[in-house]
Order: sequence, then C-alpha cells, then structure tokens
Amino acid sequence: MPTADDFDAAEAVVRRLGQMRELWEAAAKEYFEPNRFLLNLQNCITTSRTVTFILQKQKNKVAGFEEWYEPHRKRLASDPIMKWAMEARNAIEKEGDLRTHSQVRGEIIASYYEGPVSQWVPQALYASPQQFYHAVPKPFFEVPHIVENGTLLIERRWVDEQLPQMEVLEALAHVYEELAVTVADFCNHLGIEPPAWVLDSKPDVMGELAMDRALYLSMRDGSRVGIRLFKKQTKTDKKALKKRYGDQKAKWERIKNAGSFKELCDAYFQLARFLMAKDGYHHSFTYFLKGMQVVQMIGTDHPDRASRYVMMRDLAKLARASDVDGMMMVGEAWTAKAEDAPSGLAADAKNRGEALWLAGTNAKCETYAFTAEIVRKKNKKHKVKRLEPTSVQENPALWILYPFQRMWGCVDEEVMFEAEKRLSDLGVNLNIYVPAEKFTSDAQLNPPDQHEPAQANLPRLGDRRSDT
Repeated sequence: MPTADDFDAAEAVVRRLGQMRELWEAAAKEYFEPNRFLLNLQNCITTSRTVTFILQKQKNKVAGFEEWYEPHRKRLASDPIMKWAMEARNAIEKEGDLRTHSQVRGEIIASYYEGPVSQWVPQALYASPQQFYHAVPKPFFEVPHIVENGTLLIERRWVDEQLPQMEVLEALAHVYEELAVTVADFCNHLGIEPPAWVLDSKPDVMGELAMDRALYLSMRDGSRVGIRLFKKQTKTDKKALKKRYGDQKAKWERIKNAGSFKELCDAYFQLARFLMAKDGYHHSFTYFLKGMQVVQMIGTDHPDRASRYVMMRDLAKLARASDVDGMMMVGEAWTAKAEDAPSGLAADAKNRGEALWLAGTNAKCETYAFTAEIVRKKNKKHKVKRLEPTSVQENPALWILYPFQRMWGCVDEEVMFEAEKRLSDLGVNLNIYVPAEKFTSDAQLNPPDQHEPAQANLPRLGDRRSDT
C-alpha cells in the first residue's frame, strides 16, 4: 500500500517530467524564432536533467530504491544521447548558451516522386524565405507544371555542435522517451498507477513530420502555402446516423470479418458505394492500418494538385512515425481517356468523367485499386443516378501511393517503367524536372531519374474529385 510519502515522491517527479514536455512543445512552436526557440530549448535541457535529480533524492525515502534504480541508471548512462543531454546541461549552467547552428535546405515538390534537393546550408546565407525562393535556379521556373503545381519546401533544423548528426528536438524527444519510461516504472515500483500521458512515452506532438519544421512556398509566386495535420474530436449521433442510413450492421460485420487485405479494401469500398449513392458525394479519407485493424482515419480533402503532392509525402512520414503497416484512401476522382487528356491529367480533359475510387497498399507489397464510374442525374447533377459495377486492379502502377510504397520497399520498378513507357508513347511528357546545377554556389541539387506522370484510364484521389 503506497504511503503519503510515496504519493508525494511520484507527484514530484511526474510534475517535473510534465514541465520538460511543456518546454519541448514551446520550443517546437518557436522553431522559426531563434531567440525564443533557444530559450525554451535550453530550459528544456536543464529541466530534463532535474528529472533524474528528483528521482535520486528519493533513495532514502523509498524502500528498495537503489536496487530498483540501478538498472535504469546503467541504461541511461550507456545512452550517447542521454550523455549529450547531461553534458549540454553542464555547458549551459557553467559556460553559457549552447553552440547551436541553424541550417536550411530546399526541395521542389511537383510530383509524388522525390524532387531536386539542395544540401543543408547555414541559415545565415538567407535573410528570409523569399531570398531562398529567389535562389532557385531559373530553369525550374521555365517548366509550366512546376510553376503551376510545384511547392518549394524550405526545411530548417537546429543542431548542437556536440551532436551534429542529429536535430536537437529529435534528440530531446529521445531523452523525454527514456525519462518517461523510467518515471512510469518508478510509479509502478511505488504501487501507483502512472498517468496515461506518462505511459505515452512517444507522444504525437514529438513526431518527426517535416511540416513542423518547414515552410511551404508556392512555386508560382512565392506565397506561403501548405497543409497541417490536426486532431479533431468528433461526436457521433448514432440516432441521426441510423435515421439517415438505416441499419448497416451487415456492412460493418463484413469489414470486421475480412480475412485478407483485399477483402478489407473491398469491404470499405462497398461501404463507400453505399454512402456515395445515398449522399451524392464522398469526402476524401485516408485510413492507417496495423495488420487488418484501422488505427487512424484522416480527412484528406485538399484544394489543389500542388497540395496533394505535399500531403501524400507528409502522410507517408506520419505513417512511418506512427509505425503503421498499411493504408487505404477513398474518395471521388476525375477520369478521362488518354486521348482526351494531352497533359496526362484527367482534370484537364474536356470530356472528363467521375468515379468513386479506393486505393490501398501495405508493407507486404499488396496494392489494390477499386473503381466505380459515377452516373449523375441529368437535371439534378448533385444526385447520383447509379454507380457502375466495381472494377478491381491488382498491383497497378499508382503514383499517388509511391511515397508509401517507397517507405515500405514495395516500388515495382518494372511496373512503373512499363506504365511510363505507355504514357510516353501516347505523347505525355514525363520530364517535369529539368537538370539544374545549383540553388546557390553552396547548395548542390540532386535531380531524380524518374518523374511523376499521369495515368491513362485510371483515376486518383483528390480534393473530393481528383485527377492524379
């Protein structure tokens, strides 16, 4: 039975861990404001060290403390990043500010493939993001697709002189994780249940998304653009849903009982067909999977093609940070025959059509595309007259899924090459990136060998309706 002293000890160390987390979040929010960032960063480092100080003060108050703490002490002492944090705290208190450096690099995003990337260079070379934008080589602005659909990602990172290989907030996120594990175990040792937020030693806010440390500028005019991921709590009115859609227990049972990834995709597509026919529209959603279980649903409506390129890359980064092993996307898409879309983009075709579309891929390299053409009523275009039979493709070339397939090592180069060759034969220009030697004399570009084309007769996800 925990004593009053036990509860006081647990509260003290938990409270200090919480203060460290608050300072980490404050530093992240001020990432592009050097003075405020460094202030919060250094306070976070010194606070992290006091977590272990408060722990060690309990050795004469908590029975069996030394035996409990010794394995944790050895684990923390052998961790090079924990050692860096300890030395950084000593340097801050005895020598002054850390010797941190801010670096920037740029990347042009105008497809689902990797774009030209500059090297990391000192941030001091550029007085502003606009100056970096104007340093992009002129040949890129001579490619219409890049100007109209491209985004310049300017990523910033802070590194400490004593840990140059790792971004400082990533290092401190690791420090937080190690301390949270220790604090949770301390609570367990006392017989006290740790708070839920302590057990979550890898909080979402400490994820590795580039969008938390980057600016997005339109290649068209240099204005700030981009998307952000945020959590939204929604309340479900079960009575209202049942009144509108009826009892759909059978459809949910089909999802629950799916025995393969293909069956799961099919079950979700059948549900999407029902909703599309009922509502006349279907918003864009992405589902993250662990095995056969959906663990996260993300609304992925977006305004244009440029934002879609950025969104898919950031979704893949989120999937990696969340340690998921599968995904599905569902929504409406534009469709067109290759001969009606010289640009290769269905949205640009005069005789374009609509389709409901679901695409799924996973770490086992299984990829499926489900498509159903939408036929609308002539006098009430917002209503669906019917959905044509479902078309299923197995392991198709889906460029929109490339960021996920690349992350999971599932890109089928032969399938991609054959698809690109067919489009090239139809006159679709695949070379959207032009070779350019440098952003500046210090920043070498690395143009990729492949470029994102459009696909004939295969729609892809979008705002609600997508072209590619």
